[in-house]
Parts: sequence; structure tokens; C-alpha cells
Amino acid sequence: MGKHFEGQRVLITGASGGIGRAICEAFAREGAILLLTDVDSKGLDELSQSLSKTTQVLTAKMDVTNEQEVAQVVSFFLQMVGHVDILVNNAGVSTMNYFWELSEKEWDFNMNVNAKGVWLVSKHVVPSMIKRRKGVIVNMASMAGKIGAPLLAHYSASKFAVVGFTQAAAKELAPYGIRVNAVCPGFVKTPMQDREVVWEAKLRGIDDPEKVREEYVKQTPLGRLCYPEDVAKVVLFLASDYSGFMTGQALNVTGGICMH
Repeated sequence: MGKHFEGQRVLITGASGGIGRAICEAFAREGAILLLTDVDSKGLDELSQSLSKTTQVLTAKMDVTNEQEVAQVVSFFLQMVGHVDILVNNAGVSTMNYFWELSEKEWDFNMNVNAKGVWLVSKHVVPSMIKRRKGVIVNMASMAGKIGAPLLAHYSASKFAVVGFTQAAAKELAPYGIRVNAVCPGFVKTPMQDREVVWEAKLRGIDDPEKVREEYVKQTPLGRLCYPEDVAKVVLFLASDYSGFMTGQALNVTGGICMH
């Protein structure tokens, strides 16, 4: 059997993080040509070295909130490989606080990376997809984009925005044969979660951050945390022709916590 994404060009933002890395590894196993971006150039180099043993990898340091940088990087990738078949808008950030304690800087940081970044990268990739009348976009939303999460009002707002953008973009791009869907992970075991449980424990006056993680597991009907690989599998499904008649969807990968 051939590899499912053999020779397809896949652009992934936030590539070197926990979920990003799992997505990159999954596409690499399926033969994709990887176009990887991140603000962490060291993490990107390390990931590229690991993946280039099995597939073709191009990398570029890119801040998804900087339109000039996004335009330059997308243009560079298009010059190098001709077109982008699949765009995975994965770059994301989080901080935690009660909304009345949030600084404007924290609000803007979350909104800019999580919501504006999805729009900016899509804006610059989509014209070449429209020209070919072909392409798939997968956006990283969150369970917090369907259920408002305490201590994460700004993050929730940014991820609700991703779901709304996904639906609108899906309708606008449908006439060109381009599909747009989103993934809504639950409590994912990543370095981001490691930071979040410490923040949450402190904000809620809980002495041990691991108690917060135990709460996450108790809230999950399937009885465990989500892993980056769980999310990566759903991204590949949405990027593949197995989901060929799906667009504008926001699929939950929450172990049953969110069912709508």
C-alpha cells in the first residue's frame, strides 16, 4: 500500500510544539513534503533534522501575527515547491487568569496568535489554492472554543473565533473545491498543559498541580488525558479524502467531555 499523503505539500504552523510535532511526524510517516514554521527556530531545526531522514522538509521561522513575515514565508514555500495542498493552522498560545485580572497584553497575545494568526496564514495560502481549485485547511481550535473555560476567557474567545472563522471560510471556499475544518482537542498532555496545571493550581489555591491533572481525567468519560497523537490522527483524517464531503466542521477530540 502506498502512503496516503505521498508527495503532497503540507504547511504546518507551530510545528515544533507538542501537538505540532505529532502532526508533523504523522504526515511524515504518510510521505508528505513538509513545510514547517514556528517562532522557535531551535525547536524547528531539531525537528527538521529528525524528520528529514524520512521525508523532504523545508523550514522557516515565522511569527503568524506578522503579516509581512507570513507573506514572505508563504511566497518562499510556493517558489520552492510550487503549491500547498494542505494547510494546518496549528500555532497557538495560552495564559491563565481571571478575566478581570487579565492585562490587555495577555488578551492581545492570545487573540493575535490563536485567531488573527489563523486568518493571516490562510489569507496568504488560499489564493494559490483558489487558482488550482483544490486544497484543504485544518485549523486548531479547542474544546474551549465550544465550552467557555474558567481562567481562560481570552483563550476561549480566541478559539470560539477559530470555529467561527472556519465556518465562514468553509462557505466562501466551497465553490473552489477547498475544504476547511477545525479540530477541538480536550485536555492534551503537552508542555503547554504542564504550564497550565501549575497556573491553575496557583490561581485556585490548590497545593499540588497534579491534583488539577487528576481533575481533568475525572472529567473525561474515556478516563484518560488526550495525547498529541490522538489529535494528529484527526488532523490527518480531515486532511484526507476520507473526509471529502466534510467542511465547516469542528471535530471534538475530548474523550467525550464535549459532545456538541
